[in-house]
Amino acid sequence: MKNFNLNEKIVFSSERPIKRHFLNAKGFHAALICLKKGVEIKPHPEDYGVLFVVLKGKGIFTGSEGSVLLKSNESLFIKKDEVRGIKAEEDLVVLGIQDRAKNKN
Repeated sequence: MKNFNLNEKIVFSSERPIKRHFLNAKGFHAALICLKKGVEIKPHPEDYGVLFVVLKGKGIFTGSEGSVLLKSNESLFIKKDEVRGIKAEEDLVVLGIQDRAKNKN
C-alpha cells in the first residue's frame, strides 16, 4: 500500500500549468495538475485516454465534442487521440489518471 498526500503537491504558477506526477503503475498513470485562474492548456491531441477529476476550483475542459465547465467533484473522460484542453476559471486542481495500454505479452 502507498499513501499520497495530494495537498502537499498543490503548487500554482501565474504563467503556466504545474503537473506533478505521483504514480506510475502498469495500467495507468496519475498526476496532479494545478492551474492558476486564467492559465490555460491549449487544446491538443494525446495518445492516451485520461480521466480528469476536479478536486478544487472550476475550469472549462475542451474535447473533440466541445467544451464543458467542471467544478469540484465533477469528472470527464477523454479518449485516446482526442483533443483536450483546460482553462482555469478559478484556481484549479485536477487529478489526471491516464489510461495506459497494458503490456501485450
